[in-house]
Amino acid sequence: MYRAFLFSVIVVVAGVIGCSSGLDAKGTAYVKGRELFLSKDYDSAIEQFNKVIEMDEKFVEAYNMRGSCYSALKKNDEAVKDFSKAIEMDPNNRGAYLNRSLAYKAMGKLPQAKSDTLKASKISD
Repeated sequence: MYRAFLFSVIVVVAGVIGCSSGLDAKGTAYVKGRELFLSKDYDSAIEQFNKVIEMDEKFVEAYNMRGSCYSALKKNDEAVKDFSKAIEMDPNNRGAYLNRSLAYKAMGKLPQAKSDTLKASKISD
């Protein structure tokens, strides 16, 4: 019984030590990008999201977050492109529709903004 317990403890400790961060390079870059976004260092965040997209061009949320960075920098054309890419890959991504709606609104494209808001409202959580 004691040996089984000791073996279990060794396995758990080895697992914890072996998984120091738990994230791969893509995940690490994504988390770093989100941290930089939250600290309003949008240009650096864009660099991190670019790395994520280079590693995985189908990482939907990297496009959504990079678009949010572009929106914060008032680069709404670039933002719309990223939000559109996220929507293309995940047509049920309510956040991307809402973000694109805000970018369209900032550009004065109110019909497109209204359309995206309506689409987002029809997507359930």
